[in-house]
Amino acid sequence: MIFSKKRIYADWAATTPLHPRVAKAMAEARVFWANPSAIHKEGVRAKKALEERRARSARLIGVKPEEVYFTSGGTEANGTIIQGVIRTRLEKGIKPSDVHVVTTTIEHSSVLETVRIFESHGVKVTYVAPGADGIVRAEDILSAITPQTALVTCMYANNEIGTIQPVSKIGAGIRKIRAQKISAQGEAVDPTAAFPVFHVDASQAPLWLSCEIEGLRADAITFDAHKMQGPKGVGALIVRRNVSFEPLILGGGQERGMRPTTESLELVSGFTEALAIAQEGRVAREKSASATQKYFFDRIARELPTAIVNGSIDKRLPNNINISLPEITDPEFAVLQLDKAGIACSTKSSCLKGEEQSYVVKSLIGDKPDQSWRASKTLRFTFSPDASKSDVDKIISAIRSL
Repeated sequence: MIFSKKRIYADWAATTPLHPRVAKAMAEARVFWANPSAIHKEGVRAKKALEERRARSARLIGVKPEEVYFTSGGTEANGTIIQGVIRTRLEKGIKPSDVHVVTTTIEHSSVLETVRIFESHGVKVTYVAPGADGIVRAEDILSAITPQTALVTCMYANNEIGTIQPVSKIGAGIRKIRAQKISAQGEAVDPTAAFPVFHVDASQAPLWLSCEIEGLRADAITFDAHKMQGPKGVGALIVRRNVSFEPLILGGGQERGMRPTTESLELVSGFTEALAIAQEGRVAREKSASATQKYFFDRIARELPTAIVNGSIDKRLPNNINISLPEITDPEFAVLQLDKAGIACSTKSSCLKGEEQSYVVKSLIGDKPDQSWRASKTLRFTFSPDASKSDVDKIISAIRSL
């Protein structure tokens, strides 16, 4: 958490520092500089290295290597699977009004903005709101599914308030719906058959939660390297073989024709190493961060009596603290003041520049106008696994001085 004796970096949800092992893996991969699509010796060597890293990533998630597609990051991965599944239906001649998507009101902007584009062209969308605890109910998601539902997309852990969503329960329910649909049609019952496709944005999860696909009951998963101490500019989309989707980008045969651009062995190596470190060390990491988080919550309760914690205290990522403070008149100015005090934090998602309110926090408020201020007076602290109590003491002291 501390980069120097004076600075505390508490913005891990925005991006994480590169892990030394990841940097080493990337440096070692520079020998594979050739184009993996080339058929000469150098290209074949690069292709072999690429597929070795794909296979390693696949083992960590519990999928086949051919179900791993490397992308430029989480935003591209989200856009690819959402538009890819919807277009698969539209290109079969199904009218937009007969295509349905279920999502939540607290998804990352890359999910919501992609869905809204299709909605503006006639696709039906149901937005499920969370409860006051920032957690959507699996029953609400499942009850929103109709015979026309092509896609259900729900994040694993929220990027602003850190709440963990019941994706496994949602996925299990979707499999039952599929089985009933197929059985009613007189076909062989296959609980993993397509439609509705269940997509999970797990970009914030790998450092803290198990991401094996069967545990999540997902058909597609999004990952982003720089959220788990990997490099920026690389992520992955995991898609089960039974799922049909159209590519987002056209122009080549890379990634089995689904993501045509020359692969970077350095970035792919960084992604794979970061995913391995994240998943292999998550239990110890979670234990360390949880102790600091509990101390943080205790200090807030004692010394910031007007603060409201946004989202469940129990079912959230162990490094996430998101609060609303009525005394704050300008949250961005407060962040700058904290920055001057040696603390790096944020008000909401770094992807929401120019927005005055957090739409995530706004979704928690519901029909309580007396709490509407919360969405425009938020501070988010997402700290590292090695954060200390003295770091928390410094943050609390700085907040009190705002």
